[in-house]
Amino acid sequence: MQSSGVTAENQAISDVSVVIQTHPPLYPPPTKKLFRQAKYEELKLRRKFAYIVYKIENSNIVIESKLTTEDAARLGSVATYESFIALMPEKEGRYGVYDFEYDSGSDGIRNKLVFFLWAPDTATIKSRMLYASSKQAIRQRLDGISTEIQCTDPSELAFEAVFQNLAPANAKPLIKAPKA
Repeated sequence: MQSSGVTAENQAISDVSVVIQTHPPLYPPPTKKLFRQAKYEELKLRRKFAYIVYKIENSNIVIESKLTTEDAARLGSVATYESFIALMPEKEGRYGVYDFEYDSGSDGIRNKLVFFLWAPDTATIKSRMLYASSKQAIRQRLDGISTEIQCTDPSELAFEAVFQNLAPANAKPLIKAPKA
């Protein structure tokens, strides 16, 4: 159990969902709630989504927003990342998964799934602690993540700062122009 009371059991209900269990102090007994992982699997395996943003709501980790790859292609890669950053509120925490693309040169175009923990300094202590202590509940279920980034300041969310953490030294960001 995470210290926040939000945990993920190992038992999967199906290959696309998991059980998140909340633990009230003593009474009533623990209740089980479903957390749908299907959208993450579609991002990871089918590349259907460019990003997914999660939030904690009533002791459940839920999807707050997602952007399809079709919509991301219409926006272009710069606007897609800017829309992802815009979903990180100034005074609350969030989790996010973003599918980064870059050109590694001789190895060609690569993708990396990046997990973000957004716990801004301007958030309440309760919000920061809840997101930090519940991170493992979601992180354990999101296999295939190559890089994890914890951000407390908007400058840490900047594309350049994130790209330096995830790509090799000779890699170049793959910048796609918006499609009409």
